[in-house]
Formats: sequence, C-alpha cells, structure tokens
Amino acid sequence: MIITKTPLRISFVGGGTDNLLKQDFDGCVISTTIDKFVYVGLNKKFDNQIRFSYSKTEIVKNTNLLKHQMLKETFKFFKISNGVEIFSVADIPSAGSGLGSSSSFLVGLINLVNHYKKLKLSKEEIAKVACKIEIEILNKPIGMQDQYNAVYGGLKQYDFYYNNKVKVKNLNISKKRLVKFNQKLFLVYTNQNRKSEKILHQVKKRSNLKSLFEISKLTNQFKKELISGDLNVLGNLLHENWLLKKSLSKNTTNNKIDKLYDYGVKSGAIGGKILGAGGGGFLLFFVDHKNHKKFKKSFYKQKIIDFNFYDKGSELIKI
Repeated sequence: MIITKTPLRISFVGGGTDNLLKQDFDGCVISTTIDKFVYVGLNKKFDNQIRFSYSKTEIVKNTNLLKHQMLKETFKFFKISNGVEIFSVADIPSAGSGLGSSSSFLVGLINLVNHYKKLKLSKEEIAKVACKIEIEILNKPIGMQDQYNAVYGGLKQYDFYYNNKVKVKNLNISKKRLVKFNQKLFLVYTNQNRKSEKILHQVKKRSNLKSLFEISKLTNQFKKELISGDLNVLGNLLHENWLLKKSLSKNTTNNKIDKLYDYGVKSGAIGGKILGAGGGGFLLFFVDHKNHKKFKKSFYKQKIIDFNFYDKGSELIKI
C-alpha cells in the first residue's frame, strides 16, 4: 500500500490574483501550509475493479464509470483503467473549508500515482499536472496557488505570470519570528459550507481588476513587515485585504460571517479575513498575545482550530 500526506494551506494576502486574465497584470500570493492534512492511499485490487472510499464508496469496473470527476480525470490522464483500491481521509472536513482541500487531495493523488507508476515526476511537473486537470480539464474557475502550495509546502511567496509561469520564492524569516507569527493566528470555523465556483466566477469579472490590483500590492508590504517589521501590522494588512476581498463578490460574505468577524475584532483581534473564496469555511484572525485569553473566552462556543505552520509539501509516508 502507498499513502501520501498532503498539507492544507492558509493564504494571507494576494488571493484571487492567481486567477487573473493573464494579460492584465502579474499576480502574487503569500501563503503557508499547515499541519492539517489530506491522506490518500492506494493498493492493488485482486479483481480488477476500482474501489474508491471517500465520503461515499464507489465500486466500478473501469475508470469511465467513476462519478468522482477528479479521480476519474486523473486516472484517465495517467492511463489507469482498473485494478486499484483508493481511499481518502482528511483532518478537517474538506467540503467548502477554504483551506485548499480539493487541490491538496488532487496533488496527493497525483503524487500517489507518481510513486505507483514510478514516473519520477518533479515537484514542478506535479503542480503543472494538477493545474491542468483542475483548471483545463475540469474547467474549475480557480487559480494556481493551491496546487503549488500543496506541492512545495512552507510559508512562501508565489508569483504568477501571464504565460502561466509560476515562480516559487522562499521568504527569509527566522524560525523564532515564524513561531511568533504563528502564535498570533487563530482559525475559527463559521459553521457554514459553500461551493466556491459561483464566487470565483464573479471575482474574475473585469470590473474587479482595480480591487485585485490593490490586493496584489498588499503582498509587498506584507512581506516587508513579516520579515523585519512590526508583526502586529500584519493584522491591519489582513483586515485591509478582507475589505478589498469583500468588494469582489456579494457572496464572499454574509450577515453571519460579518457578525462573527466583527465579534472577533471586538474580542481582541487586530484583523483577519475569510479563507478561500469566502461564503463559509474558516475565518483567520490575527490576535496579539495580550488578548489571547479574552479572544478564546469570547469564542468558547465556536470551533477554534489549533494549528502550526508546516514546512513540507505532499510526501509519501508509507509503502
């Protein structure tokens, strides 16, 4: 049996600019992977059928009969027709979380097939195949940050260019500073799930280009403060990013999310944002250490997820 472990991600600033009309301007995202994972396993099956266990279970005679479109298209791409058993489980329920779980599953699956078929694909090749399947074949209105996050891992800057080229940049931040930054962040579940496609289609409208350009400019300031500035300024920049993001689509937020966000700020958060496309999933809050106790007490009825930054991408954990 082969199993891959692929991290989920948190995007801080620049989200949406990886999904631009490429002739407009280059995109830039700063994000990190965290220690919450999607696990995908594969084993040869004796009877030549395909068995896939996720929130449902499918048992079919060949790839073309699969209902799970991502698995179906991945198997078709790599010419796997039958004779395997696949399972997938996640640390956090994946549907509509805003943590990039769909892309993490896909990258983990491709990495699994890479080892199963001994293809020796590089990280860049795995990321490109994931983008091709998710964006071109499945025609999802998404960008490329989630796939690259899942492959490379760690806190990084991703630059996106008009020719679909992606540049992955490490940020020169000390471990001590990273720990301090990590300790100021809280994930709060909104108790809402959503499908991101409708929101992402709205984000891509040309009327949003000005807001997206302003979002892209925030990445330089965020990087400067993150590396050597005042960490608490990052909370303000997350808030600024959130205000711009809300202008991209009326479905990015709703009354419940707005009330929860405002309550977080009143409870001591400097700022924050919804993760992913919006409409549900997780809110990220930036809270200075002096307000941690107050914040946790205020949110005792909400699900707060403890997490740490994780510096690796998708990896093989068992053969």
